[in-house]
Amino acid sequence: MLKAQLSDLSFKFYFSLLATLIFVILTSLIISTDILSIFTASCGIIYAFFAGAKKLICFIFGIIYSICYIYIAYKTNLYGDVMLNLIYLPMNILGIIHWKNHQNENNFVNIRSLKFKNIIISFCIVLILTILYGIFLEKINTTFAYLNGFAVVAQIVAFYLQVKRYIQNYLLVTLANITNVLIWFLIFEYSKENIAQLLNMIIFLIIGLYYYFIWKKSYNESLYTC
Repeated sequence: MLKAQLSDLSFKFYFSLLATLIFVILTSLIISTDILSIFTASCGIIYAFFAGAKKLICFIFGIIYSICYIYIAYKTNLYGDVMLNLIYLPMNILGIIHWKNHQNENNFVNIRSLKFKNIIISFCIVLILTILYGIFLEKINTTFAYLNGFAVVAQIVAFYLQVKRYIQNYLLVTLANITNVLIWFLIFEYSKENIAQLLNMIIFLIIGLYYYFIWKKSYNESLYTC
């Protein structure tokens, strides 16, 4: 199964993944950061690449990333991110099960698209939950409570949509990643050791945008072939 998951991907995919990892690791070491942050960022990048490539192995790296990031987020008082990754752990397991049951003959997961009505409903849910969660995070002295609240809620909904194989997960992920880049840039300004996480979020943003168009193209091609 592992060989099948890895062997169908192109040289371009692995070259891009390796180049991204080398860039993040070297930049982080030069500017100064701890090994755990580098390892966590690396797992996150690997997860993002394999998720975009529609390979269920992504969830293995997602589990490792979540466990490590819980500790990092707790140290920086991003309690919303702590709770987010506690939720991510069982959702990664659900993702493995769900994607395994919806793979095609080439071991790529089949994707689908939300109807416009459901897109509007999803964004309304995110908006309402962001306000409620932001109020809660503010009461427990979370850093950047409402920004963190939006990023967390958007990522939970997006991750659920990803597990369910909907293209629109990347639209929400992009908005969440923009917010996370802003949060970690503000943190980086007074704590340079967090460079790995800042770079990680920037790369998540780029990967999310890239794979949205890849998933959309793949979905449109599947409609055409049908």
